[in-house]
Amino acid sequence: MAAKTLLELPEEFEKYRPLIEETMKPVVLVDTKVSKTSLFQSKFAGDPYFPLSMEYPTNNNGQPLKLLAQINFTEVPKHLANFPEEGILQFYIDGYDDVLGMDFDNGQNQEGFRVIFHESIVHDETKLVQDFSFVKLVDEEMYFPVEREMALSFQAGFEPLSIDDFRSNDMYASILTSIEDDDTLEDAFYDALTGDGHKIGGYPYFTQEDPRAYGDYTDSTIMLLQIDSVGDDILWGDCGVGNFFITAEELNNKDFSKVLYNWDCH
Repeated sequence: MAAKTLLELPEEFEKYRPLIEETMKPVVLVDTKVSKTSLFQSKFAGDPYFPLSMEYPTNNNGQPLKLLAQINFTEVPKHLANFPEEGILQFYIDGYDDVLGMDFDNGQNQEGFRVIFHESIVHDETKLVQDFSFVKLVDEEMYFPVEREMALSFQAGFEPLSIDDFRSNDMYASILTSIEDDDTLEDAFYDALTGDGHKIGGYPYFTQEDPRAYGDYTDSTIMLLQIDSVGDDILWGDCGVGNFFITAEELNNKDFSKVLYNWDCH
């Protein structure tokens, strides 16, 4: 599928196009379709690819984490630098926890979530876990953001630095100063550079603030995955968003042990 490259801007911001286009970077946009999937397919929710030889991820109480997302990179356009071109990357979170496994003090603490990369894929399904009834949540399922299993499809594109990214205050300082007394222009600028939606790579969207602006996370500049709230199918708290970040070096080394996990809502 052809990459989406045209940056659409409100007419009043055309004079800032060169500055905004300087920030453009590759992104893979993610579309969803409610559907049953195979163990190998890219998906939100559903049953993961999981070899019998591996220990299934659990929280500190020994309760199983639940698959939030699975990305099979053979299905993803070869569009993002340093990302794997094959293998399966998985994101698990704690559905028994009302904050979904996120540690507010240390977003890289994977006690309540897990990011697992399967570099070599076992295709013999007899060597894979087939029955995931042990993962199914009962009353606690109210905490899990994805209501239905969804198959994923992907489209390569490019996008500008989002207004919520911690680097935008510096990069867009001249624009923000010029429009600070005009609420209509401010709203239009924020709408144009919102960064929302499901995606791999590109720039993030937050309903609160970028957690990377503080502490030890400023190097986690690459977005592994963003899952947004959509209708009744995906809901992070009160219409929030979830994101996972990694450093360029960690991604290049396929080291997913220090991924930064954040979700917030209005």
